[in-house]
Amino acid sequence: MIKDVTMEVMIGNYAIARGLVEAGLEIATAYPGTPSSEIIPGIIEFNRREKGNILTEWSVNERCALEAAFGAASAGKKAACMMKQVGLNVAFPPLLNARRKRLKGALVIISCDDPGPQSSQTEQDTRLLATLFDIPVFDPASPKEASDVAYFALQYSIEKHTPVILRSTHRVSHSREAVPLYPPGTRHVVLMEGVSAPYPVLNAISPAPVKLGIIASGMSYSIVSDVISELGLETVVPVYKVIKIPNARPPVPGQGSKSLEQENENIELYKFIDNMNRILVLEEPDTVLEALIDNGNKIYGRSNGYVPDAGELTYDIVRDVVGRTAADSGIRTNIFTPDPLIDESLKGVQFSPRPPKLCAGCSHRASFFAMRQAYPEAIFPGDIGCYTLGISQGAVDTCLDMGSGVTMASGFYDTINQDGEIIPILASVGDSTFFHACLSPLYDAVKKQKRFILVIMDNGTTAMTGMQPTPQTGIMADGTQGRRVLIENIIEGFGVEFLKILDPYDIPHMINTIKEAKTYLSKNGNGPAVIIARRECLLHTKVKYTGTFDRIALEEDCIGCKRCIKLLDCPAMLFNDEKHKVVIDEGLCAECGMCLVACSIIRPKKKE
Repeated sequence: MIKDVTMEVMIGNYAIARGLVEAGLEIATAYPGTPSSEIIPGIIEFNRREKGNILTEWSVNERCALEAAFGAASAGKKAACMMKQVGLNVAFPPLLNARRKRLKGALVIISCDDPGPQSSQTEQDTRLLATLFDIPVFDPASPKEASDVAYFALQYSIEKHTPVILRSTHRVSHSREAVPLYPPGTRHVVLMEGVSAPYPVLNAISPAPVKLGIIASGMSYSIVSDVISELGLETVVPVYKVIKIPNARPPVPGQGSKSLEQENENIELYKFIDNMNRILVLEEPDTVLEALIDNGNKIYGRSNGYVPDAGELTYDIVRDVVGRTAADSGIRTNIFTPDPLIDESLKGVQFSPRPPKLCAGCSHRASFFAMRQAYPEAIFPGDIGCYTLGISQGAVDTCLDMGSGVTMASGFYDTINQDGEIIPILASVGDSTFFHACLSPLYDAVKKQKRFILVIMDNGTTAMTGMQPTPQTGIMADGTQGRRVLIENIIEGFGVEFLKILDPYDIPHMINTIKEAKTYLSKNGNGPAVIIARRECLLHTKVKYTGTFDRIALEEDCIGCKRCIKLLDCPAMLFNDEKHKVVIDEGLCAECGMCLVACSIIRPKKKE
């Protein structure tokens, strides 16, 4: 027993960071993306506490992060790179080749999935990709276990000389738990897979098959453990916990395509399966375990509709599925009785539907408003990030992936140009997205003279994922100052002839500039035309805008037309049905003055 162990409550991403630091991590790379963004800050924090020498960096995208980490691992370093699940798609080309290389050091790829999805355009399962290409993948069920698995995975990579993946989900990454802090290099990890509770039904004295068993991994295991206890099934329905996702079962024991080592790794799992009449599989978000254990009609899960075929497996869903499957298997359960105190307290809590919105005072709102006002009939290719929220202002029509705001604009131009139509195209991307995925598409568009207007919304940070710095700031992951790379220098280097940089808060000027760009392109100007709408993110400045307009009594003069609400979708603006007027939430209002520009009655006066 190590005496110097202390406990600290932390989120799962910090627990992963702690496990890596204790395992001797030397180089860490990442591109921010919820739910993975806090791992790099965690590594920096624990490296500081341990007075270590870990090199950390925010890479410009996931492919750069993976290739940099792989290079370090190939040269003998212990490396890790972090991203969210859709980011792994960006890193897919190097991942395919890296998986077959023999590493001199170690490489752990941490890909955080988003069942639901909560903050992604789609839900994807990293485990599916990993098992498809025979990459070892670990699936922790809690923050504490994530710390153990991170430590174990780095050691595993060293021993096997191969890249491995740690797959987390947002509930593991963002829930909190007390995690032990060991001196680096002293943590002893044994993965607690299999059936941990004493189940009499598995006693060898009773060789008859058990009516129902459950196989679960990740957060689904943690939830089903509570549900089994609540329903009184602890000694009736055994639960098999999977941490390292198994290989596919060979068709005939001992004669499959897998190695003897691989078969031995999974032998306990397949013994468990063979001893059950029915197997309920609970996993997120896809059917990886179901597909790998491949036992046909014995398996109950997402594939045959016993479990919802998509989305997060919440506590209520798991309780319903377990209770229903147990009943179908002839097993009696305790009757679930809701806690009356909880039900009573919830009656007094009123939640108003509140779809995602840009922050009050966000300069992106001004840009979208200006784009819509300049050419309401335009095609509006959009992008991933805060800019996606421009859809509520009618200024974003598409949202495919990062960088597609430029490439889809090129495709739309080719389409309308081929058909001889004249429709303006107003594309939008953010500053971080520009560096991440827009350089090649923009160069391609310039080379082919595609005539569309690109608005780059530059707020100086990666706001949606936690205010990480962009290359334009030159700020490094640890806060030190590096070299700045300016967007306008890149655009000028590409040969863009129409380039304007403006403040989006000056909405009339932005509208006129967009029209100027359209006129330029209409007169056979070389496209695309680029406008950089530059104003610092309000969350970054943490101050209210002082305003260039005199304060006026908006509510007093309001006629209740709701034009400002429809055009701006500002969270600080509410419509009072009794007064039939728009009212301002002073707690949210940033005093940006956009609503005055959008108002059909009031005409703001600039300060003297």
